[in-house]
Amino acid sequence: MLTFNVAQLLKEPTGAFREYEICESVEGLDESFSPAGPLKGKVILLHAGRHNILVTGIFQIPLNLYCSRCLEPVVETIEFQFKEEFKATVDIETGSHLSWDPAEVEESNLIDSSHILDLTEVIRQYIILNIPMKPLCKPDCAGLCPHCGHNLNLGPCGCQEEEIDPRWAALKALKATLEK
Repeated sequence: MLTFNVAQLLKEPTGAFREYEICESVEGLDESFSPAGPLKGKVILLHAGRHNILVTGIFQIPLNLYCSRCLEPVVETIEFQFKEEFKATVDIETGSHLSWDPAEVEESNLIDSSHILDLTEVIRQYIILNIPMKPLCKPDCAGLCPHCGHNLNLGPCGCQEEEIDPRWAALKALKATLEK
């Protein structure tokens, strides 16, 4: 899916790179989001030193979300980019095992012993980080009536205006004056 064999790239001189166009389904990648289409973008793998691959990616993905005001379904395309360094766990020339300090490198940023670089976890994390906190179906969404729950985008509801506490009557009058 989002895996790349980087054995040949690790054998090449520092500065060598590979560029890939991505169009992959990430359905079922995580329960916290629902894709409405494939992940699309471009990734560049750069040999950045003896055991390092620098990965740069620019992606977009449409997600099924719910409007934070009216709770109607909405599809919103999020875009994100990242730069992550991946480290080899096996020396490409000698075959000896390389170990890295866990405080220095996350496990998801390690290239496995078969020289496979897997972007799946990194992509999952960046999608979650870029999901909007309060998605809207439209910028002027009217939301729901706080009393009956009617979607105010469909028209006014039949709720009666609440009787206001008499102590707030002066403030209500001031608000009415300012709205004119």
